Amino acid sequence: MSGKFNSNCIFSTLCLFLGVILIFNFIGCADNNEPAVKETPKLDNYILPKPLSYKKGEGEFSLSKDTIIYVKGNNKEETEEIYKIGKYFKDKIKTSTDFELIIDKSLGEMNNSITLTTVNGEKNLGDEGYKLSVTEKGIEIVAYTPEGIFRGIQSLRQLLPVEIESRDVVENHHWNIPFVEIEDKPEYEYRGIMIDVARHFFPVEDIKKQIDLVAQYKINKLHLHLSDDQGWRLEIKKWPDLTNIGSKSEVGGGKGGYYTQEDFKEIVKYAADRYIEVIPEFDMPGHTNAALASYGFLNADGKKKEHYTGIDIGFSSLMCRDEKTYEFIEDIIREVSEISPSKYIHIGGDEADSTSKEDYKYFMGRVSKIVEKHGKVPIGWDPADTSEDISSNFILQNWSGSNKSARETNLKMIISIAKKSYLDMKYHEDIKLGLKWAGYISIIKGYDWDPTNYAPKELILGIEAPLWSETLRNQEDMDYMIYPRVLGYAEIGWTPKEGRNTGEYIQRMKENAKRLELQGVNYYKDPSLWK
Repeated sequence: MSGKFNSNCIFSTLCLFLGVILIFNFIGCADNNEPAVKETPKLDNYILPKPLSYKKGEGEFSLSKDTIIYVKGNNKEETEEIYKIGKYFKDKIKTSTDFELIIDKSLGEMNNSITLTTVNGEKNLGDEGYKLSVTEKGIEIVAYTPEGIFRGIQSLRQLLPVEIESRDVVENHHWNIPFVEIEDKPEYEYRGIMIDVARHFFPVEDIKKQIDLVAQYKINKLHLHLSDDQGWRLEIKKWPDLTNIGSKSEVGGGKGGYYTQEDFKEIVKYAADRYIEVIPEFDMPGHTNAALASYGFLNADGKKKEHYTGIDIGFSSLMCRDEKTYEFIEDIIREVSEISPSKYIHIGGDEADSTSKEDYKYFMGRVSKIVEKHGKVPIGWDPADTSEDISSNFILQNWSGSNKSARETNLKMIISIAKKSYLDMKYHEDIKLGLKWAGYISIIKGYDWDPTNYAPKELILGIEAPLWSETLRNQEDMDYMIYPRVLGYAEIGWTPKEGRNTGEYIQRMKENAKRLELQGVNYYKDPSLWK
């Protein structure tokens, strides 16, 4: 009897002990709001975003100074475009390898070569899909369009050793690439990042650097937030005081700044050469104090507002029933349409707390029609979808989770849920940069979700990760908040949900972080992941 009694006591005590451990673990997980990450075996594929299909063979191809790049399209224009992609790759690897590779506009015999071609490219891969093959004879990237070849080049860069991204020549290095067969194409057509240049202004070179960095991960949209309460950032020749006055402020009282129209064209071309579409945004009818400070006629009392350098929202509004407002807006849309090749113009629409609901709905419908009149597709933040006057072409950028009207009217949506995808949210409470009103977004939390959690798949155009700049003053600040989180958003936009795995992603993200480090990126190194 006593022996049985003691065994039961021991068993009961053990159960109690295990239960306490489980409770504490649960509490810890709940406090951190962090999904558990299951360990995964060592990967043979570190490409990010993860390709649709990846088959590794036995052996390696060695890139050398004698490797030839062959480029060939289905016509002369396509060949010239592919030639530029070949030169882009050549220039990217020359810094670290010191190779001066020859580019030949033909389809030569595969022998120590890299072939880039659209000849026999498959239509079912779409504009961005590609096939990449590495054998003992060389490398071949075949795509339906040159854009697909460019996406394939980014995967090829990641097949090379990380040292390929060094900013100095790496002596006596073997540039080996594993034998692989890759077939790949994106899940969503829209995979974007937004940079707020209104709260703090960032010069052209800073924007170019971000374009270069995100292009590596197959991001294809750059949304520029060009106006807000704190500053107006693009030259409008019809209304020069938007930059003479409206650009001269930013959060904290800095000097501000703006892009001339030539600056903007330069950014657009630089992005287009990397197959990234630049989408301009002018936020309306709220977030407009910089415009109201530039021209008195935009205000009910006819007087210019004072510059605003704080970070509050919801206090400003255009006059939504005044024809002078719409004449002013049409002039802006006309000028921007002439210098922006993007099919989109973003008209803002969020946090218009000083605008009545009736005026707001009227305004969004009226301005969206102006955008369409000038041959562009309007995009707006929610709750723009609540306006009965917008057309079925309107694109909703969904940030707050509210998209009921968009669902009911079958509007296409860009998913940018703040609590999941806002790059300016702090990683955790001890981070000095960023804000926390939408919650903390760790690297894992930023990856561990899917756009279909927020909208039906058939209505999702894609995903965008916005970077608001209230607390960001320079390139290093931008880098810290963007990287490495944006790698996860790139993968959510490119790789199907069923192909993604958080444990695998962490390994691939850390491997790619080595590349970012070699490129001089000031990324956040999460101590819980880099142990």
